[in-house]
Amino acid sequence: MTRPETDEPAGRARLGDVLLRLGLIDQQDLAVALAERQAAGGTRRLGRIVRDLGFVSEADLALALAEQHALPLVDLDLTAVDAEVARSLPRALAERSSVVAWARRGPRLSIAVADPVDVVTLDDVRALTGCTELDVHVAAESRIREALRLAWTESEDSELVRDFLHQVTPVERESDDVDPSTDAATIRLVDRLLAQAVRDGASDVHVEPQRDGVRVRMRVDGVLRDAMSLPRSGSSALTARLKIIAELDVIERRLPQDGRALVRVDGERVDLRVSTLPSLHGEKVVVRILPASSRLPSLAALGLTDAQRELLLEVVARPQGLVLLTGPTGSGKTNTLYATIAAGTDHERNVLTLEDPVEIELPGITQVPVDDRIGMGFARGLRAALRQDPDVILVGEVRDQETAELAVRAALTGHLVLSTLHTLDAASAVTRLVDMGVPAYLVTSSLSLVVSQRLVRVPCRECSVPDEPDEALLRGLGVDDLDGGWLRAVGCPTCTGTGYAGRTAVVEMLEIGPAVRRALVDGADEDLVRRIAREAGTASLLDHAIAVARRGGTTLAEVLRAIPRDHDATAPPG
Repeated sequence: MTRPETDEPAGRARLGDVLLRLGLIDQQDLAVALAERQAAGGTRRLGRIVRDLGFVSEADLALALAEQHALPLVDLDLTAVDAEVARSLPRALAERSSVVAWARRGPRLSIAVADPVDVVTLDDVRALTGCTELDVHVAAESRIREALRLAWTESEDSELVRDFLHQVTPVERESDDVDPSTDAATIRLVDRLLAQAVRDGASDVHVEPQRDGVRVRMRVDGVLRDAMSLPRSGSSALTARLKIIAELDVIERRLPQDGRALVRVDGERVDLRVSTLPSLHGEKVVVRILPASSRLPSLAALGLTDAQRELLLEVVARPQGLVLLTGPTGSGKTNTLYATIAAGTDHERNVLTLEDPVEIELPGITQVPVDDRIGMGFARGLRAALRQDPDVILVGEVRDQETAELAVRAALTGHLVLSTLHTLDAASAVTRLVDMGVPAYLVTSSLSLVVSQRLVRVPCRECSVPDEPDEALLRGLGVDDLDGGWLRAVGCPTCTGTGYAGRTAVVEMLEIGPAVRRALVDGADEDLVRRIAREAGTASLLDHAIAVARRGGTTLAEVLRAIPRDHDATAPPG
């Protein structure tokens, strides 16, 4: 029989009363939480319930628990956690019970716990460490887990690098006869590196040989971060191991190579693309980490407004037309395309994709890899796809006149075509098709919607602070209303000092209406198309970015970094 858990030890105030007294919840919130607890048979702690319901943050819950139990609150982000002391507790126990030991002085041990009621864990800590005196502090559960991760990562990484360097010498790796597949230290180091990249949400891992060593970096939230540095002697072994998992030629070092690999991290399948490039000091390797289809964000999660999402889905529901996504490499176009297909199509429509390469496998649709090296380019693939009775065709990229004309004609003959184009903004995409040689009357007849997109970083929730933007800066961006929840990125251990955690899309959507069609037929340039779009109420990339920054979804520094402004005729964002 399960014993109901309680949050009210004898002689202590009830947690609900403490939360009310601190103004963290109201009576209605408490009633909902208590009803939830009763429905669970009284087996769930009230603190977890109010946190899971979103009534309080982890930091606020830790504050309330510290108040309830008359214990000090510790901010582990601002506390020097001794990694050796943290590792004095078995990792399984520490993670299961959310406890971290962070300092020791003789028989006295300082620990942080997320659940002060768990006296069994405190007894285990005393028995395992031999410390009879415990200084118990309360900390947020996520901060405890991060402190544990850092403590154990430091130990494991040091051990892996030490073993790797012990087994690799400059003489060994100059020989082509070495088989890195038998080098256990290299295998462990690469496995750890890839696993860490996946867990950190990295999109790419760069292994870069330099004159005096090897630099390893990861791209997280669109920005490269240093991961580790290795001596020059480790370059060949590391590169060879990455080649082996991607089934590339280990001996060939003079030509670039591309391959794919499949690994499992925390029980989940992760697809990798591995690319090598000969450089002055050896082969540079870039590993692209492809998200699983189960992790693809929805259109709402991407950052589109309700109006933008409704417009996109309305256009995609049409039986024919051309939808273009524009933006530089790394702006999230592929995710938006996949999310659009997932949300806007059903089993009654035959969906084909032509991709170079196929990055994410989507269930229920036919995905065709394109490879110019064997003569299977986008144009040839599109011709073949049109003979497969498609309803929807995704063309990875419009690169040339032939592909552009085929896509336009397919959109005119009863197919919905989605593709990407590299242009500065939506207006540029409209005129680019004409510049590529597609007759203006075909463009105006087929093109339905152009979506221009960029990704901006989201301020870290743990460390961001309110900001008071420079008035002259905002005026220069066309902003007259200075009110808003502007934030400034600071940096903390949670976000590895960057001040940001995650990214969101900033989008401009240009629906091709009668005014734009007439202008194109009359030979309008992109500046005129842009002006017509603004007069029709189309919000620019900058408009949307400033609106996101105003509500705290990004920072003005990110807006200035990521959003082009050279040709933007801005209007005050709504």
